[in-house]
Amino acid sequence: MPRQTIPKNAGLFRVSTSKSGNYIVLNNMTGKNQVIIPCRDREQAEELCRRLNAGEHNGEVFVPGKV
Repeated sequence: MPRQTIPKNAGLFRVSTSKSGNYIVLNNMTGKNQVIIPCRDREQAEELCRRLNAGEHNGEVFVPGKV
């Protein structure tokens, strides 16, 4: 599984849908601090969002390989 690096000042994360209809987890930042992580389904996106907002990531998180 690929790793996604999370910046120190990432802000608050939320679950949304992309234009193609897939669920994504993104934060409210722009530029180099912006993080967008695609997920397989809503449950996985909700769990990932909860972990990121709680700070349970140690600077990086494993994401699914195929969406």
